[in-house]
Amino acid sequence: MDEHSLLATTVRDTLVNIAGVSGTAAKHLRPGQSLSADLGLDEVDLDVLAGCQCRLGDRLRRDRGITRLGADELRDGTVADVVRLTLRRALGRRLDPAGVRELIVLAQSGLRGAGNSVSG
Repeated sequence: MDEHSLLATTVRDTLVNIAGVSGTAAKHLRPGQSLSADLGLDEVDLDVLAGCQCRLGDRLRRDRGITRLGADELRDGTVADVVRLTLRRALGRRLDPAGVRELIVLAQSGLRGAGNSVSG
């Protein structure tokens, strides 16, 4: 899998994780949406999401290390922040906001094309 495909897959899986916890369809999540305010996540939801993202990060790593990401780090974050944190913690990649938005649009396009809708 090339680098761009890996990033796009990571973003897709992140959107699906957020959607699964929030009950919002992954294809409708916006990069600027706040996790706790816009998506209605409480402390338990943020803990679950952090766990999902840590497992996603662990799968991405080539060094067999552990990805650490806590609910407190996600509390005041946005959808794009979760993507950025996951990529930075798992792969050491730092993407600019435009790059993250582009990957989110690409991932959502793939989710729409596959007919996937994740809701709770």
